[in-house]
Amino acid sequence: MSIVGCSLQCNDSASNPGVQISCGVTNVAVNQEIRVTFTNPIDPLTVTNNTFRLTEDTGRTPAGGFALDPLDPRTLIYRPQLTFDSAGNPVFGLTEDKAYLFAIPGSLRDAPPYIRSTSGAPNSSSLQCTLMATEGVRDANPGRPRVNIFVLRKDADGDDTDGDFVLTGEDENGFPIMGETPGGPKFFNAVGLTRVHRDTPVRFVFDDVMNPATLANPVTGLSNFIRAFVDADGDTTDRSDQVTMLGEFTLTLDQGAQRTTVAFIPSSGLPSAGSDDANPRKVVLELSPQIADLGGNTLVNPGTFSFTPEKILFEEQMIEESFADLAREDALRTGSSWGTGLLVIGPGGGSGRLGDLLVLPGTVVELDTDFEDFSGVTNPAIFNPIHIVERASALPITDGVFEFARLRVDAGGVLRFKGSNPARIYVRGVADIAGLIDISGSSGTLHTSDTLLGGTGGAPGPNGGAGGRGGSRPDGSLFTGSFFGNRIGGVPNPGVGPSDVLDAQTYEQVNGISGGGIAFPSNLEPAPTFVGGGQAGLGWPQPTLANPNLHMPQDVNDVSGMQYERLIQCSYPIPSSPGGGGAHALDGGVGDMAFVPPSPFPIPADSEGGDSAELAIDDLVRTLSPELGLLRGGGGGAGAGGHLQFTQVNGQAIQGCSTTVPQGSAQQIIAHVAHSSAGGGGGAGGIQLAVGRRIILSGVIDASGGDGGSGTFPPASDTPNDLAQAGGGGAGGSALLQSQRVQIQAVPGRVNVAGGLGGEGTGNQFPFRASTGGRGSPGFVRIEATPPPDVANEQAKIAPSESALQAQYGLGVTIQEIMTTAAWAPTTEAPSGWSGAQSCWIRPSGNFFQLIFQDDANVPCEPGHVGAEPGWDMHLRIAGQPLPQSFRGANLLSSMTLEQLFGADFGTSPVVVRFQGARAVGLLTDPCAVPETGGSSPISAASVTDWVCHPALLNDFHAEESLAPNMFRFLILWDRSQLDFAGIEGVEDITFTLQPD
Repeated sequence: MSIVGCSLQCNDSASNPGVQISCGVTNVAVNQEIRVTFTNPIDPLTVTNNTFRLTEDTGRTPAGGFALDPLDPRTLIYRPQLTFDSAGNPVFGLTEDKAYLFAIPGSLRDAPPYIRSTSGAPNSSSLQCTLMATEGVRDANPGRPRVNIFVLRKDADGDDTDGDFVLTGEDENGFPIMGETPGGPKFFNAVGLTRVHRDTPVRFVFDDVMNPATLANPVTGLSNFIRAFVDADGDTTDRSDQVTMLGEFTLTLDQGAQRTTVAFIPSSGLPSAGSDDANPRKVVLELSPQIADLGGNTLVNPGTFSFTPEKILFEEQMIEESFADLAREDALRTGSSWGTGLLVIGPGGGSGRLGDLLVLPGTVVELDTDFEDFSGVTNPAIFNPIHIVERASALPITDGVFEFARLRVDAGGVLRFKGSNPARIYVRGVADIAGLIDISGSSGTLHTSDTLLGGTGGAPGPNGGAGGRGGSRPDGSLFTGSFFGNRIGGVPNPGVGPSDVLDAQTYEQVNGISGGGIAFPSNLEPAPTFVGGGQAGLGWPQPTLANPNLHMPQDVNDVSGMQYERLIQCSYPIPSSPGGGGAHALDGGVGDMAFVPPSPFPIPADSEGGDSAELAIDDLVRTLSPELGLLRGGGGGAGAGGHLQFTQVNGQAIQGCSTTVPQGSAQQIIAHVAHSSAGGGGGAGGIQLAVGRRIILSGVIDASGGDGGSGTFPPASDTPNDLAQAGGGGAGGSALLQSQRVQIQAVPGRVNVAGGLGGEGTGNQFPFRASTGGRGSPGFVRIEATPPPDVANEQAKIAPSESALQAQYGLGVTIQEIMTTAAWAPTTEAPSGWSGAQSCWIRPSGNFFQLIFQDDANVPCEPGHVGAEPGWDMHLRIAGQPLPQSFRGANLLSSMTLEQLFGADFGTSPVVVRFQGARAVGLLTDPCAVPETGGSSPISAASVTDWVCHPALLNDFHAEESLAPNMFRFLILWDRSQLDFAGIEGVEDITFTLQPD
C-alpha cells in the first residue's frame, strides 16, 4: 500500500521517486483539514499520532482527530480540533504562524509503526514536509450561511399519550426525536408553526461551521446573539409586551458535515398559548445580524421569527402550607417558629414593614432618626420601596424606629445613623452585621489658635450630646496700632468681647461651650433636664471671686488686670482651661490644666467632667429600656476657652516689668497675642437592635465617643503662637442587642462603647507638657437573649475591657458598670409586640404563563369580585377551642369571619396577612434566595407587586400582561399590642386557590 495523493498537492521526490513524497502546498489555515489517499482501504485502528505525525517545532502535537472518508475508505481525513476559551471564543487546533513538521512513515525508508491496509499491508511511501499555519481561518463552505429553526410539534388531536405521538430515540447530536408515528416526521420548521410542544428544544441549524463567539457561550450557556421572548397577546409587531425567556444554549459544531447546531432549552418549557384562542401567545426568536461563520460571512437570514405553542388546559389548584417542614420558610425574614405543624407567634423583632436593608461592600447608608424617607438610597439592591408594607402610609420615619424584614451589612459596608432620636432597629428575621454600624460621636478637629472662631465641637451620634464649641479668639480691635514701630498684633474679631471688664457676660464668646447633655430622667419627658455634658473651659483671664480685678485688657493702656512674668519677657504666661469629658455610665474626665505658674499667679481651675450621678444610674437605667426612654446617647465633651497667653507689656525683663522702656514712658501693651481653642468630642448615640430570629455580629457596632479637639503643642518653630487649648472627649453611647440568639464573634471590640480621648493643648512651656481635655465616659451595653448570655463569656467582645476601666477609674470598677445581660422578654406594645413570618416564593409546576387567583366575597379590602368559596383561608389555633378555627370561613367564635371581626388593617388587627407577586422568566434555583436585581435575577424587571391584602388583587395589579405574576409569597404578621390577640396561638395551615393559565 502506498500514497497516491493528498489535499496538499503531494508529489514524488525527484531524488527518490515512488519513495519520498513532499507537499506542493505548505501554507495552511489554522483549521484546515488534511486529506491523504492511499492505494488500498485503510485500517482505521492503525492511524495514530505515531503513524500520522503533525508536530510543532517544540515537539508538541496539536489536538486533532482522524476519520475515513465515508465515500472512499482509501482516504484518511485529519481535522484540527476546535475548542473554546472561557468567553466562548474559538480556539483552533493549529496556532497561527507556527511551523509544523508533517510526516507519514513509509516502510521503505522509516522505522515502524505504519498506517496499514485492511489486509495488513504497511504503507510503503514516506511523506515529509514543513507546513506553516499562515492562512488564518478557512471558510469550509464559502458564501453567507443560512439558518433553519426546528421544534417538536403537538400531534393533531392534541393528545400525546394515545400512542400516535411517541419518543423514537435520539438523533446523532443527542436531541430527542418525536414523530406522529414511529419513524414518521421528526422536527418541524418552527417559523409560523402552531401547536408547538411544551417541552420542545428549539434547534437552530446553520449550514456552515459558524464562529461560536457569535452564537452562544458554551461555557455559561448564555447568548447575546440569539434571544427568545414570549409575546403576551400574540401581536409580534408590538414588542412592548414581550417577556424574555431564559434558558440554556448548547452548541455543536460538525466540521465534517459543515454544520453548526445551537439548541435552546427554555428554563421552564414553553408557556401555554393561553385561553384566548383569537389572540394566542407566541414565542418570538431574534437572531442578530452579527452572527457569522468562521470566514466572517454574516447570516443571510437574521431577524425575528415566531411560532405558537400548544394550548394547555390546567386544572384549578389548591396550594396548602401546613408548616410541617421548612421547605417554604424564608428563614432570613421570619422570626416566628415554623416547621412543627404550627406557625407559632414569634417573641418580637417587629413587623419588618420596610422590607430589606442590605448595605453592600464599599457603600455608606446614612439614616436620619428625625426624618427619613429613604429618598437618598437609590440602589434597589440596597433598599427597594416596593417591599414596604402599606407603602402609601409607611413613610417618612420620624421617631427613629426602623422595622426591616432583614438586615445585612456586608464587610466594607457602613450603616450610619444621625438625628436627635436614638436608633431603634427592628428586624423580623436575621440581622447579619459583617461591616460597621456607626452611631459614634465625631471628634473635635485639630485647631489652630489664630482662627477667629473657636473649634467646632464634634457631631453626636443619634440622641447623643454634641461636642461643645471652643472659645473664640478675643477681640483685638483696639490693639492694631504700633509701639516703637512694631505692630502690637491685635486682630479684630467683632462681637467677641470682653468689652467691659465689669461684666462677666462679655466672656460668653470667649468661654468654651459645655458638652451637650443626656435627657434626665428619660428622653420621653416633655421637658427633660440635660445632664452629664463636660464642663466648658473658661476663657482666660477673667474676674473671679478671689481675683475680682483679673480681666482681659480693654486697650493698650489697660495693664492692671493681668500679671506679667518678668522671666518671660514681661508676658502673661497663663492659658485658658481645657474642656471636661462627657459622662454616661461613669463620670467624664477632668480637663487637666497642666500649668505650674510663678506664685502668686491665679490660674483657671480644671474643668470638671460630666457627673454620672446626675443620671441616678441603677439596675433599671442599665436595662436601656426604649419604652421607658432609657436608651440614650452619651454626654458631649466640652470646648476649651479662648485666651491671651504671651500677651506682653513694655516692662524691663529680669529687673521687673513695672520699669518701662524708654525711661519715663507709660507702661503699655506692646503685643496682643489672642488665641481661640478647640471644641469637644461628640457623644455617641443610642441603638436598639431587636431581631426576631438571630443577630450575627462579626463586624462592629461603634458607639464610641468622639475625641476632643487638639491644638499643636509644643508649637512649631515657625508658628510659636499656635497655642490652642484642648477640648474634652465625648462619652460612649448605649447599645441594646435583643434576639432569641445573639452571636457575637469572639474578637475584642465588636461592640465599642468607649469614651473619646481628651485632646491635647497648650500647657507648660518649660518643660513642655500639654494640658489635656477630659476623657469621655464609657457608655452601656446590654445583651438580651434566650437563655441570658453569660457576662463572663461575652465581656471580651466589648470595649472598653474591665482592665481598661480599672486603669482609668480604679480597681473598684467592674465590667458590670457598663455591661449587663438578661433574658429577652419583649413588651407587648408596638413595635416590640410585632413579629412575623414570610414564605419563600411559591411557583406551581407546569408550563403556564400566569397565575389567576380565585376571588371571593369575604375580602375586607373589597377587590370587587365574588367567588363561591374563599380564595384563600387559614386556620388559627385559639386557646380553649378544641379545633383550629377558619379565618375567612365559618367559625365557632363569631357569626362573622375572624378576618371581619379582627379587620385586615395594619396597626389595628392582631393578625395581618399580605401577599406579593412577581414574574419569573427563568428557573428558580432556590425559591428562598431569589436575587431581585442584577444579571443573575430570574425576575422580570418591574414585575414585583406591592404587598396586597388578597391574592386576587394580584390578578390585575399590572396593566401589562407581560408583567402578570407567575409566582407569589405570603406574609403573616402578629401584633400582640391588640386586645383581640388574647388566646391566639398560631396558624395550623394556609391555603390558596388559583388557576394557572
